[in-house]
Amino acid sequence: MPHPAHLLVAALLLLVPASTSSKKDHYRFRSDTSTEDPDFSGEDTYFGNSVTPASRCRHNYHERTENAINRQINLFLHVGYMYNSMAHHFGRCDVALPGFNTFFKQMAQEQREKSESLMAYQNLRGGLVTLQQVTAPATSEWGTGLEAMHHALELEKSVNQVEKIFTISQYITNLERVGPGLGEYMFDKLPQN
Repeated sequence: MPHPAHLLVAALLLLVPASTSSKKDHYRFRSDTSTEDPDFSGEDTYFGNSVTPASRCRHNYHERTENAINRQINLFLHVGYMYNSMAHHFGRCDVALPGFNTFFKQMAQEQREKSESLMAYQNLRGGLVTLQQVTAPATSEWGTGLEAMHHALELEKSVNQVEKIFTISQYITNLERVGPGLGEYMFDKLPQN
């Protein structure tokens, strides 16, 4: 038996005529109204902004949201670029810490996957992916594992990945505990890397 609230909603929907849909909302689709609108010129005011639909599938997708997602995509790409630089620093023959190399490669891959996921979402919502120039890291020398982890912590705070912030904070604590040299070398061999 249907829930009484569902019956009330269904009854209210039957009372509202189909012609009351707003002419200004061209992003909504109703099967009982024509999809062609002779008054629609391609531009309209939507939530107070002038928006030209980029795609037929755009629906209830505000321009500010689209812009914020583009900023996040570019931030993920930048952070991934930084992690690639860190990974290759630790892969050098004069640094030779393969655990750190692997860890930072994985971090770079995660950032790429996140940016790809947001780009796919942008397309799904009918938005436009706007890529910006990815700036190069200010340095290609990342120092010790502890120094690189401090940089990684700041990067994770910029993208607000809470679990990674916690994990990297633990790594920093352990690296401070074991010290440079042999301690850092032994930390590099641990399975988390």
